[in-house]
Amino acid sequence: MIIWGLGLLSVLSCSDLKFGDAFLEKAPGVDITIDTVFSSKQYSDRALVAAYATLRSSIVHKINDGTPYEYQSSSDMIGWDCLDAITDIIQTHCTWAGAIDTYYNANYSASNEDNSTSTKMSFDPDGGAAWKGIRRGWIYIENVDRVPDMTAAEKKQRKGEARMVIACQYHELLRHFGGVPLLKSSVSTENDGGIDYSRKTYEETARYIIELCDQAAQELPWTVSAADDGRFTAASAMALKTRVLLYLASPLVNSDSPFLTPETPTAANQAKMTSNPQHMTWLGDYQAARWQEVVDACEDFFEENARNGNPYKLYNDGDPRSSFSHCYADRYNGEILISSARNLERFGLTYHNNIYGNSAIGNQVNNNSGEGVGCITLNYVDMFQDMDGKPVLYKEWIEKYGHEVTWDFNPFVNRDPRLYESVMINGDRFRERCVEMFKAGASYGREASYEFRYKTGFCMRKYLWDHDDATFNYRPCNWSYMRLAEVYLIYSEALNETGRFDEALQQLNMTRRRVGLPDMTVALLEANQGYKTLPSYTEPLVGNAQLREEILDERAREFCFEEVRWFDIIRWKREDIFRKKLYKVHFDYISGGQSTPNGEWISYDNMKFNYSDPEEMQPRVWAENFSPKWYFSALPPKEINKAYGLVQNPGW
Repeated sequence: MIIWGLGLLSVLSCSDLKFGDAFLEKAPGVDITIDTVFSSKQYSDRALVAAYATLRSSIVHKINDGTPYEYQSSSDMIGWDCLDAITDIIQTHCTWAGAIDTYYNANYSASNEDNSTSTKMSFDPDGGAAWKGIRRGWIYIENVDRVPDMTAAEKKQRKGEARMVIACQYHELLRHFGGVPLLKSSVSTENDGGIDYSRKTYEETARYIIELCDQAAQELPWTVSAADDGRFTAASAMALKTRVLLYLASPLVNSDSPFLTPETPTAANQAKMTSNPQHMTWLGDYQAARWQEVVDACEDFFEENARNGNPYKLYNDGDPRSSFSHCYADRYNGEILISSARNLERFGLTYHNNIYGNSAIGNQVNNNSGEGVGCITLNYVDMFQDMDGKPVLYKEWIEKYGHEVTWDFNPFVNRDPRLYESVMINGDRFRERCVEMFKAGASYGREASYEFRYKTGFCMRKYLWDHDDATFNYRPCNWSYMRLAEVYLIYSEALNETGRFDEALQQLNMTRRRVGLPDMTVALLEANQGYKTLPSYTEPLVGNAQLREEILDERAREFCFEEVRWFDIIRWKREDIFRKKLYKVHFDYISGGQSTPNGEWISYDNMKFNYSDPEEMQPRVWAENFSPKWYFSALPPKEINKAYGLVQNPGW
């Protein structure tokens, strides 16, 4: 079993990637050298783990004891917010985190990337996780053959794993920044002068990632044992390929016109560039064949899985709620294709649970937990259909049935089970108690100073499991970087865009069936999407617009907190979602139940509440002043000024 951080991060840090004049620092010192690292299987395994340790995770990790997990600090977490906080899923109310000041108020600029603080993804070659991972992957690939106590088969497999670290890191850079410099070897004082550091096109970068995935798929086994859970497999490689091809097919880059025109490169950078600056965030034309490539890659994946006896399946234990709560979190569950694990001493109450979670842990009331980072919007809750597959819009329910509700009669009863596993819902169960999201309830926080925790009426539940300290702490924490469910929905989306409507419905229904929802039909599509004004596209898309929207909604329901929604919004150029009004609600206690003198509820019988009308939240600056430049992050000016061949992204 791999638990990230087993060592040697400091060994390789001396020679980690640096662009510009100080591209490569002095090699490791005399005590521990590259020769030492690759003198035994034990040491070389640690070097590979050092590469794995750079993989991105959306779960907040903050370590102050010297443990080497520095790559998930605020520089990659929007200042402790998550990527969903800048979508329509979450409206953060944590004023010291990054989303409010940097993104909601449009204070983000290229200079933010120089500091690499409170941004979505660090490009910084000196300290960013992506470049360190790429560097470490290549060092491993180029040196592992010298290890004396490893078999040829072991070396081949481990090279494939290192190649996948490189592929994942380039994939992160691609989706945040577009085309980037491509390194196809490690960098040393011997070869530094001959390496092309100039920025490459979006397509060149994507095709390089696909090339890495294809090669890794030939080097890796389809599955690994439970003891090796967390290592990359051929299935990991083929799955990541489908995601990268989906980016290539999507209208953000697959279009007859660019979303914005980039600035003219400086003369010094232009002299070193080998690619058209426009094509660094745009493919140059629209080709329907790019959608067919996605279809082909998905079919290759499923065919290979079948040839191997279908070991990868959607997790299903027969209970829809339980199936969803386990499918993204449990290790070696047959569904997670790529994971990013961390072993944290006190994960349960420290940081992640603190800033995203419930203000009442176990039976503790009004403790110091909850920072308002995970406030879920009513817009997101409204995406979850009832168990008949029909929409339930909160505003319409309140208008029809009134504001006075009970536990059994309210707008959130009998919904898609994923709602209750993703969002804290008033009256649900969590950690052996009722979720009290009503004012004066323990979960909400009785003191006025606590109200920001659940200012929207909801908070995050996903990745905050029903464990107490004894079962939650001192355990590896698994973040699902990519699951089988995503391959099904990628396949569904691509089938729709190639005109195979009925087959697209079949793939969409795979994730719906797991949670007990009925199969999607034309009638249900009309019920769920017919009342919306859907965007139109200049690209000659052939997909059914209502099914396209339903797939995007399904991806939001399935992958909350798995860093999917942001990229869905940008790759479909959804300015309307950036501009949409976001809503909150609040729940007031009326009568019933029984509480102790200190305010702890000991009975919930016959309780009644007043559920408010939807209330519009303070709009983000995007609502009035949106620019397509937000589709990509800015490149750090300090790197552009080093003149090794970068050009700034459009609009920045």
